[in-house]
Amino acid sequence: MTSQEPALRSRESATGAIYDLGYRGYDGPRLGRRYAVATLFWASLRAAYALKRSGRAKIVPWGLAALLLAPAGVAVAIAALAPGAPVPYTYDNFLWDTQILLAIFVAAQAPELVSSDQRHRVLSLYFSHALERTDYALAKLAALAAAVFGMALAPMLVLFFGRVLLAQDVAEAFGNEIENLPQVVGAPLLYAIPLAGLSLAIAAYTPRRAYATGAIIAVIVVSAAVSAILGEAVTNGPIGDVAQLINPFVPIDGTRDLLLGGPAPDSPVAATGFPLYVFAIEWVLISVVTAGIVLWRYRRVAA
Repeated sequence: MTSQEPALRSRESATGAIYDLGYRGYDGPRLGRRYAVATLFWASLRAAYALKRSGRAKIVPWGLAALLLAPAGVAVAIAALAPGAPVPYTYDNFLWDTQILLAIFVAAQAPELVSSDQRHRVLSLYFSHALERTDYALAKLAALAAAVFGMALAPMLVLFFGRVLLAQDVAEAFGNEIENLPQVVGAPLLYAIPLAGLSLAIAAYTPRRAYATGAIIAVIVVSAAVSAILGEAVTNGPIGDVAQLINPFVPIDGTRDLLLGGPAPDSPVAATGFPLYVFAIEWVLISVVTAGIVLWRYRRVAA
């Protein structure tokens, strides 16, 4: 027996089969880049609100939504039960007084939108199709901004419709309140854009959700604390005024004051002595710089 006979015999005894599984190329419509961006935006927005997720995932966004709606409901109840009594929340001060809830929301949900994609290494799947890297970054920014906008808008609408429906003449009250509608809609937008950019600029740099959440809270809370401490330590003078600009919520409220309404009583905007356009300039800088950081990150992140 030659050395080649065992190999020939094994090949002769081998069996196999070919199965036609019916695979074929896709010849349907190609929806393109715009549809891919819109799909990613809506999927990210649903993720921010934990829609179609487990009950455990809904605790943070839905719990914070309830906490935001509660003080608005209290203000409406006071107006209903004690007409003429001072109401603790108005269009001017509501978002300023509940800013910590919005900060917790972005700290918890920004990592949900971007950190998990890096952790599970699925960015290559996004970028291998119609989506560009900038499309991904802009869709995530827009989705988080829309989520924050919705969270802030809901209690403002409660205040708006509460004032209208509690009036004896609903039609007249609606006509009187309609002039406040720009602030009802605009103030949540002014809060949403820089908060979304700031939180995503931090979350985009780590695949660990816990690290990203902690870093976002630290940046927002620590900056607010440092601003308050310096403001108390140096009550008079330029150092105390400049210190207020460290808190990202101060330029947001100052911009709201400039464009939409009056000053919030607890806000340090009026006490600084700065003209309101200074706060608007800082608002623009925060929004543009943080959005640029997010875009820069996803143009270079490994996929």
